[in-house]
Amino acid sequence: MKILLIPGNNSLSHVAKCAALEAELSGRGHTVLTAVTRKHAEFVNRLGLAHTVLPDIQESDDGALPSVDWFKSFELLSVCIQAETELIKAFKPQRVVGVFRFTLKISTALLGIPYHAISCGCMMPDVTEILGYGPGEVGVETQALYLDNFFRFAGRRLAAFMERRKIPPVADLRELLIGDRTYLWDFPQFMPLPDADNRHHVGPVLWHGWPQRGEPPDPFPEDGRPLAVISLGTRRNGHKVADKTARCLMDCGFNVIFACAGTPCVPDRLLTASQMRCWQFAPLGELLERATLLICHGGQMTIFEALLHRVPVLVVPSHPEQAHNGVCVERIKCGLRLAPPIAFKGDPQAYADAFNRQPDIDVKEKIIRAAAHGAATAGLEQARQHLRRYNAVETIADLLEEG
Repeated sequence: MKILLIPGNNSLSHVAKCAALEAELSGRGHTVLTAVTRKHAEFVNRLGLAHTVLPDIQESDDGALPSVDWFKSFELLSVCIQAETELIKAFKPQRVVGVFRFTLKISTALLGIPYHAISCGCMMPDVTEILGYGPGEVGVETQALYLDNFFRFAGRRLAAFMERRKIPPVADLRELLIGDRTYLWDFPQFMPLPDADNRHHVGPVLWHGWPQRGEPPDPFPEDGRPLAVISLGTRRNGHKVADKTARCLMDCGFNVIFACAGTPCVPDRLLTASQMRCWQFAPLGELLERATLLICHGGQMTIFEALLHRVPVLVVPSHPEQAHNGVCVERIKCGLRLAPPIAFKGDPQAYADAFNRQPDIDVKEKIIRAAAHGAATAGLEQARQHLRRYNAVETIADLLEEG
């Protein structure tokens, strides 16, 4: 069977999910092609994956989160959908799989080909929680208004495009993340959802093939200090967040490894500190086996890797989806939010600014509180047991083979 994988390119983790699926599917004898933007082509080429280059609406602003700019231009939407349909016609796959890809449901509908969608639970249209907020928190009504306006604005833009091509339109952008089958990479205890037809919780699509650039950092001396890992994803302009988190951790007595995701943003004065090491692409699985704490951007691949190792998580997000992962971490008693909830108007720096405005003493208090219980907490053990029940790539491959 021929299978086409197309990720949304706003996150390298979406591309990594395709790499994990490609390994499983090609191992079963299927012919797999992955399509990425030019920005990620070198990364995929280094992995030795069969791939091609496609445009993405995300390239309108190269942003890490869906923005108004992604949906303003009918010309850009047309270019991306035309490129997708031409690729599908040329490759002739029996299955098309999108990872958080908004245009692909339209392209497959135009051609009448089965579409399988991989996404996260908090971006389903039937979610009743407000991204980034717990129940009753101050500002939740404003956040609900902002997000509803955005999802409906983007939905209207795409609905107009769909109506022109006689495809049933959507009212809400998130409807485009639902496929003929939809695979959620989280688990119900983390993000509760009502049951829905052809929607499957498959658990995290983990991948451990990140390349290592340069030599691994020197090991820490046997000084008895606990280890903390900082992994802030591909956050732009994250120097102040990296500085503050590293400084507070070291003041609390931690040795610190900073995983840069290929974009180092730690001040030189910290890189020379005896308690600090920096790794371009860190082997998180190995590090978390001996870590006491993780501070991260709230990406689910990173969070679930930590929970599998019973490591508490502290979240400093860049956008509401990541902020809601912090809410979910607190819900299952596996960590804390380091940034306060904010009504998000589209500025990716807003959460970083909210975090940086906090006094260091407040950040240190949360660090100490999260580390005090550590792997002994019931929440972490329960989360690990939940996650161990899943094998996402095998489940998705089985369901793709079923039809």
